Amino acid sequence: MNRITAWATAAALAVSPLALATTTYAAPAKADAYSVTAKINKTVAIGKETTLKVRGRVTPRAAGQKVVLQQRVGNKLTWKATGTAKIKKNGTYVLKDDPSTPGKRSYRVLKPASNGVAKGFSPSLAVVVYSWERLGFRTPGPQLNVAVDGATIGTDYFPTSLVTGLAGAPSSIEYTLGRKCLELRAAYALTDASASGSTGSVTVTTDGAVAATHPLTVGTIVADETIDIEDAFRLRFDLTTSATPTGFAAVATPEVLCTR
Repeated sequence: MNRITAWATAAALAVSPLALATTTYAAPAKADAYSVTAKINKTVAIGKETTLKVRGRVTPRAAGQKVVLQQRVGNKLTWKATGTAKIKKNGTYVLKDDPSTPGKRSYRVLKPASNGVAKGFSPSLAVVVYSWERLGFRTPGPQLNVAVDGATIGTDYFPTSLVTGLAGAPSSIEYTLGRKCLELRAAYALTDASASGSTGSVTVTTDGAVAATHPLTVGTIVADETIDIEDAFRLRFDLTTSATPTGFAAVATPEVLCTR
């Protein structure tokens, strides 16, 4: 009996370490904050013409929850929310923006905190926005016998045009663009105030290099011409008209595509 008891006790001692051992599994680590990726479809945009699209992914997934598009314009320090979108089942999202104000700006995407996970931000994305503006609204540099005024050409009225004054006199006007513009668009003609048979011409130069030149006669219009002025610091128009018959030339409603 003692022998059986001793054997049982020994067996129990031999088995007990295994019987007492338990298998443990580490719980999966929970993210401290959301991770947000972002890419943008354009780094150069035209105001009121280009739609910017920001795409990315949120980790961990938060399907159905919202991400917030934020932007910072120019040298401003604060970010402003300008749009939201829902996160898809696969963790991706698409945000859109239609910028209008010219200049430099930055975008980023915020995923607000939820489910015990802290908020997360995407890296910032830089964009340069250009917009069309009337050249006549800008302050001109040197000008001679040219005024910013309305012009009637072929019975159509063109506001904010560059119009010559005294017929037959040298005429020019300059604008400083500061290498912040891409294109110039305008029409060129003699105004309806010109006498039949009068003539004229207009030459457009950027930093001394001729970008375009057009002879002008009554009844002919060079309409909606677009000129590349990228990297131009100074833009100049030289206009000539005949004194007899009297002619008056116009750069009709010129516009420039600029960041500033």
